[in-house]
This record gives sequence, structure tokens and C-alpha cells, in this order.
Amino acid sequence: MAESIEREYWVNIHTEGSVWVLRINDLNVQSHSTTEQYSISYPISTSLKEGQNTVSFIFAPLVEDEAGRLVTDDDTGGYIQAPKESFWVDISIEAINKRTQDKERLNTLQLRYDMESGEFVEARQNPANVNGGVVHQTEHLSTRGEFVVSSPERLVVGSGQSLEAERVDMSLRVLDSIPNFHWVEDATPLEDTPRLRHELRQAYQRLHNLFDAGDTEALLNEGRPVWNRAGLLMGDGKNAREYIASLPFASQTIGMVEENGGPQLQPLRIANDPADDSLEFMGDGRLVRILPSPLIWSYPDDPNQKSDVVPVVFYRTASGEWRLATVAS
Repeated sequence: MAESIEREYWVNIHTEGSVWVLRINDLNVQSHSTTEQYSISYPISTSLKEGQNTVSFIFAPLVEDEAGRLVTDDDTGGYIQAPKESFWVDISIEAINKRTQDKERLNTLQLRYDMESGEFVEARQNPANVNGGVVHQTEHLSTRGEFVVSSPERLVVGSGQSLEAERVDMSLRVLDSIPNFHWVEDATPLEDTPRLRHELRQAYQRLHNLFDAGDTEALLNEGRPVWNRAGLLMGDGKNAREYIASLPFASQTIGMVEENGGPQLQPLRIANDPADDSLEFMGDGRLVRILPSPLIWSYPDDPNQKSDVVPVVFYRTASGEWRLATVAS
């Protein structure tokens, strides 16, 4: 294992007026399924790599009526989308020194609609950045401040519903020695076919069987590259076993720890027909998962406790093996 880096990386998201997914290097980081104003900070060290990275905001500016209800088309029943004055987004990246807590903050996407042209414009001054200040270079981060718009795009929300959307991409450079993703060399391009849907279900079932059996060693082997990298970047150099042991929920799900009243695995949650599975592709079309996540744990001894899911993402090798790529949000 490489030496752990001195910094943790976080993304700060402030936005209003759309449902959205934020991706870094085409891996889901965060999402929100309503158009209300929303702010969150989230760790992203495991979504980054050394050198060039891409921040992507995939969103649908759904139109509301005066009462705040989403407006639907009378003919199609689908939600209506349009440029809207209430839409804005401000996304920044922070590098935080683990020892000193010193912060470097880089501004990435700061956008709104120009209502006259219906086009995106840079909006440095917004409710999250009232002074309009902008930083495009720090000691370990840099960006040119340019963005690219792609339309149409597909947005798959957590419930599995798919919406037509827009996508804004922006590049940034990270100078830290963050290793690349373990699947980059092995993952093959994927295409939505009946065979892929069948094989993906088999991959979920195989993983579910391991969770159900509490086969700790097999589960560690399945996720070792993912958890080794997470331990390196977020766990001060922990290996996969040490990293999972430090996470109460994860250590219980893979059978490391058994606690009374702990999470209990539920039957695999998938549609009756594979054609009805809602798929979300990531990693430039080389990663895929089913939404909502079929892997769910409940707490029968505590009905007030919210169920937990493990949102795993798979890739397929050239030899046809399905392997674990990451655990997305």
C-alpha cells in the first residue's frame, strides 16, 4: 500500500431549483430528489485521483406552480422542465490538512440561468457566496473555471425514476498522489441488453448470498480493492479489514461483529422482470447498478430505525466476471 496522503477532500454543494446528481469522475457522490434549496458537505477523497478530474452536475430544472407543486404535462404526464430564475448552483472543493486542519478552497461550478437567453451563465455572487469571491488555484487544486454543457442527459433518482436532464462538466487538477481507481484497466464498456440485466442480477444475488451467509473472508475479498483504497485515503492507511472494522454498520453487515438488535439483511429487492430494473450507468459507461439498491438491511427490534442500503456498483471484465467497483451514494 502507498503512504496515506496528508489531506482529505470534501465537496460543498449549494443549490436550488432542480433535482440533481453530483458526480466526480462520473461516479455518483450526492443527489437530491426535490427542487428545494439544499446544502451539504461530503467527503470525496475516494472519488478523486491524481491529475485531471471532472466534476459533473446532472440536473432537471422541474417547474413548480404557485403552491410549489411540480407541474406535469397534460398529454404525457411527465414533469415539465424549463429555464427558471430560481435555479442556481454553487459547488466548491476543499482540501483539509488532517494534522493542522488548514483548508484550501477551490470554486468550481457557480451557475444560474440567463432568463433572456435561456443559457447558463457564471454566477459568482449567489446565496452561498454573497461576496462573489472566486478562487481557481490553491496549493493542491486548480481549475480553469470553464464548463461544458451536455443536453439531453438522463438523470436516475434514488427511487429509480429516470428523467431527461442537463449535464454541466468542469475539470480540476489534483496534485496529491492519489492512486487511480482499481477497475480502470479491467472494466469493459457496457450496453443495456437483456443479457447484461440477467448477469447484473446474478452479481447482486451472489453478493447477497455472501452477506446472508456472513462470509466475512469472501466479502473482504470481494471489496478489498475498494476498502484498501478507502483506508488509504480516509482511514490513515488502514487496510481493508482494519477499515471495515472501524465502521460499525459495515463490520456488522459482513459478519465481523454480531450485536443484538443489529441490522438484519432483507430479501434481495428487485423487480419481478429484469426489464423493469432501473439501471444507472457510471464510469463513462463501464459501471452499472440497479436503483433503488437491492441490498437492504432493517432493524426489526427497532421499528423507528430507518433501513440501511449498500449502494454497490459493478463492472464487468473482458472475461465476463462481474466485480465490485465502488459503493456510491
